[in-house]
Amino acid sequence: MNTLNIENRRALPERRHYDLQTLKLCVTNPQRMDARRSPDRKFPILDRLDTGVVTLAIALMILSVMDSIFTLTIIANGGSEVNPVMNVLLEKSVTAFTIAKMSLTAIPVLVLVATANLKMFNRWRSRSILATMVGLYAGLICYELLILSYV
Repeated sequence: MNTLNIENRRALPERRHYDLQTLKLCVTNPQRMDARRSPDRKFPILDRLDTGVVTLAIALMILSVMDSIFTLTIIANGGSEVNPVMNVLLEKSVTAFTIAKMSLTAIPVLVLVATANLKMFNRWRSRSILATMVGLYAGLICYELLILSYV
């Protein structure tokens, strides 16, 4: 291919396309750790994730599971759910409560992991928000352990 054709192609708008095959390759054979093109740097959603972001995501999900277990234990020992929405779900069934609680954690975690290098609200990087959420959940777990120590 000659140089003129390459330059003409680069002058065109976005040549790449994204579909389910792209998503499959991102999961099965990730390639990009850093953005090469300036549009990719503006919206840095990459194939490969660094271990710190993955560790934060796993930690947050583990803390969420612990929160569910501790909440159900506290309720079984005479406590009550403070969140009115979660209380309605809990009155419906423990399964509905657990699914909602895990979903309300997992969906934001997926978004924050996918956009780990992106600035949210033009201020904080998503990975910083993820780390803050881990800290808040850890504080919640400590509080629940304190409550459980009185039971």
